[in-house]
Amino acid sequence: MEHPGGRGGQTRADTREVVLAAVRLFTEGGFEATTMDQIAAATGVSRRSLFRRFGSKEDILFAEHDELFSTVAGFLEASPDDPLTSVLSAARLVLQGYLGDPEITVPRYRLVRAHDRLRDREVAMTARYQAAFSRYLARRGGGGDRSLAAGVVAASLIAAHNHVLRGWLRNPEQDPREVWARFDEAVDFVRRAAEPMLHAAPEPRRDRVLVAVYPGDTGREELFRRIGEAVRESEESGRPGDPGGPAESGGP
Repeated sequence: MEHPGGRGGQTRADTREVVLAAVRLFTEGGFEATTMDQIAAATGVSRRSLFRRFGSKEDILFAEHDELFSTVAGFLEASPDDPLTSVLSAARLVLQGYLGDPEITVPRYRLVRAHDRLRDREVAMTARYQAAFSRYLARRGGGGDRSLAAGVVAASLIAAHNHVLRGWLRNPEQDPREVWARFDEAVDFVRRAAEPMLHAAPEPRRDRVLVAVYPGDTGREELFRRIGEAVRESEESGRPGDPGGPAESGGP
């Protein structure tokens, strides 16, 4: 698909069209050997326009990743559901983006496996999703410090998503209904583990209480000395005081 908007009446190629052409060239001629000039010729886009829009071959290969991430981020901001349900649905959108375009995602997976530089780029993309999910859960978690729980849940969700995705990428001919069934099972597993972490009440603070009983005629200095000794003994023993009862008591 082409869109008007170029100078001198030049059409603007659709992002998917450019990515698809680049993936085919990378697969046939090798990623390193393929040039931006070849991609430009295959898509009818000038080399200058190609660099201006994408910047590099890596940027072309992952261009739809960027668009999908923007879609997911917008979905999260507009979702009326509770935070956990929203994030789980966002992960479904990501998987749908992969499964919906095997002409790109399957050969890209094979290219990524063959090149460390591309693998690093994909790891960075995965980290971006995880960070976005974690921030969203922490921010929408209903108050309190939920950053640790949010981070753990986000990492678990990414791991579950990638487990299902890689299974499909290794065998893209399998029935999509089976893939979605495995995804639903993985998401249910994450939900069961996540809900107690995200909804657990914070631990109540337990203050240490020291109760000391001494004769009324004990001098101030002697009283302070004995209290100080009782506090030190309590700290050294590691025994927390019993709220409402005597932690240490002293006699004459």
